[in-house]
Amino acid sequence: MARGGQLRSFRRVRGEGQVLPVPPPGRSVDVRSADGTRLAVTVHGADDVPTIVLVHGILCATDFWRFQIADLAGDFRVVSYDHRGHGRSEAPRAGNYSLDHLADDLSAVLAATVPTGARAVIAGHSMGGIAILAWARRYPDEVERYASAAALVNTTSGDILDNVNFLRGPTALLRTRSRLARAALPAARLPMPRRLPMRRLLLTRVAIGAGADPRLAYELDTIIAGTSARGRGGYGALLVRMDATIDPAALTVPTAVIAGSRDRITPVASAQAIAVGLPQLTALHEFVTGHCGPWEEPAAVSGVLRGLASASTAEIA
Repeated sequence: MARGGQLRSFRRVRGEGQVLPVPPPGRSVDVRSADGTRLAVTVHGADDVPTIVLVHGILCATDFWRFQIADLAGDFRVVSYDHRGHGRSEAPRAGNYSLDHLADDLSAVLAATVPTGARAVIAGHSMGGIAILAWARRYPDEVERYASAAALVNTTSGDILDNVNFLRGPTALLRTRSRLARAALPAARLPMPRRLPMRRLLLTRVAIGAGADPRLAYELDTIIAGTSARGRGGYGALLVRMDATIDPAALTVPTAVIAGSRDRITPVASAQAIAVGLPQLTALHEFVTGHCGPWEEPAAVSGVLRGLASASTAEIA
């Protein structure tokens, strides 16, 4: 394979110095989930190379994976898709956002994009990692069929309100904050301004690690503002109300776990809990990032995915 990691096309972010890669053009594919919801899928790279499927987190879109797509698409076939209610995918009505819907959507994407007889590395960030765990639980027969390996990035297997660092405190206070989070859910369905300084400040303090360029928050803010109100409300409710852990035991392929030492949303403890339950843990990587590891340490995250894909290819050969 050709040597990767050369990002030749960039787009400048507000402020000086910070640049983000512009992925090469991809091919659009419309996929229908089990309930008929249309999912926007993009395929980059040649058809005769190993496949990597990228699953983004809540309030994001395929653009979140731009670093990895730009880095990997020269050597691999990279598939990314927008969750229902996100990006260019259809936003169904309330009641159509659940762990089973996450699993169904990923299943439909894999069936439509993984070549017959081949398998893919499947990587999920944040809610994307939850989607992979939910898929493995709901479709255990598909794990060995479609996945050669997996990567769970800045994610959790459940109990998200119990784990976030900025909600830590006495048990009674934690319960109060949990109730407040649930009470605030209706606001997630309201129209969202395209730009909101306080939202960018919150992203800088919570989602982006302290050591990262804060101007990344401008780009993340743009993606979040483009998420539909139905998507925000539907999956926001799902995550806030998650009070049970998804057992990672069903994910029976080699799996890498990536954590951020400064991640306030899914701390290292969340990654450790997943790693303990995986049947084939390849490594638990801890990078000096906040919650947005694929943006804050793009080369390191891409390197893990490249290693998984290359190892899978070597085993087949």
